[in-house]
Amino acid sequence: MQEDFIHYLWKFKKLSGQQLQTTEGKSVVIKSLGTHNFHSGPDFFNGRLEIDGQEWAGNIEMHVKASDWYLHGHDDDPAYDNVILHVVWIHDAEISRRDEVNIPVLEVSKYVPKALVKSYQKLFAVKNNQFINCENDFATVDDFKKVQWFEKLFFERLEQRSIHINRILKQTHNDWEALFFQVLCRSFGTKINGDAFEQLAQSIDSSTVRKLAKDAFQLEATLLGQAGLLNDIKEDRYYKLLVDEYAFAKAKFQLQPALIPMKFFRLRPANYPTIRISQLAMLYHRTPHLFGEVLLTKSRTEIHKLFEVKAASYWDMHHVFDKETKSREKTLTPSFIDLVIINCIVPIKFAHAQFTGRDKTEELLELMYDLKPESNTVVDEFKKLTKITNGLESQAVLQLKPQYCDTNKCLSCDIGVSLIRYV
Repeated sequence: MQEDFIHYLWKFKKLSGQQLQTTEGKSVVIKSLGTHNFHSGPDFFNGRLEIDGQEWAGNIEMHVKASDWYLHGHDDDPAYDNVILHVVWIHDAEISRRDEVNIPVLEVSKYVPKALVKSYQKLFAVKNNQFINCENDFATVDDFKKVQWFEKLFFERLEQRSIHINRILKQTHNDWEALFFQVLCRSFGTKINGDAFEQLAQSIDSSTVRKLAKDAFQLEATLLGQAGLLNDIKEDRYYKLLVDEYAFAKAKFQLQPALIPMKFFRLRPANYPTIRISQLAMLYHRTPHLFGEVLLTKSRTEIHKLFEVKAASYWDMHHVFDKETKSREKTLTPSFIDLVIINCIVPIKFAHAQFTGRDKTEELLELMYDLKPESNTVVDEFKKLTKITNGLESQAVLQLKPQYCDTNKCLSCDIGVSLIRYV
């Protein structure tokens, strides 16, 4: 038994309609459940109860065992002075506040049908090699409920990402172009080189990027140099030209290179830092004020058109310096642009809408529903349980798995709650 189950019983009115009594035999009528508190302090704030004919207003605390009140030190905590009811599964001790006045106790185990307890226990039953607790019943959940919950999870994920975005915004003194350049660079670095690309962006001022962007070669040289990719001695003519160009820009703008080394190991050639940096340079050469243009876009098609660039022609026959390959243009692929939309553009559009007080809910939902789902281990496992057909759904399950499933917060999950029922 977990305390969350008692929260669930209270919050979803599973005790309503019953003649409740305290352990002392006094009648309890719930007038208002109160507000669920997810931080420190009593579990529900500002509830209203009628106990033995007298109305009370205050907080409600919940435990599996009544003696947990003392185990958690509530008897000496002023935050619990206004508790008017102690809701427990097992009443194993009388409890009191700091003023030594006993608090009424409601032992809910007496009022919960065995079928409901059985349904709860089934959800949390340990199964060998299980992916999530409810994997055997996930497909039975109503599709409409899934859609609603997935949209909540998507925006919850955006809220969490906004914390990092707002931190960068503060560091850049509310310079959204600089912020966008950092987050975009991290997206271009993908999971393997995300930190290195973000530090690369931090090593050069966004205003300097815009100045250099007038000359694509100069910007490419500067970014490659700042990334530490021009430190060797090579016979390649293009490499030597880049080294000379970077030396000039480094001295002119007094640049200090990034320190995190770029990784090539286990990357597909299309994701090599050399290719991604060149594409990034071409993108800013074509659209120096990229953030402003991104804000104007509303659809996947518009964003893809904005990001239709390719690396410098040298990279048609190279992935790294000194080694030629079969000729092929290194364009930003639609699948890669979709990842940029998910990991950079949508989070920043959301954060900017919050910053300016605008509502972009429908625009972001439409955009995410138009994207293909990501492909990774978590998403692929959820595809075995339910349909994952778009970017919003893949983002939702990527939020669901670590934040709810892995931490057994099934009773804070709309899907888990829907599976706890009378059977």
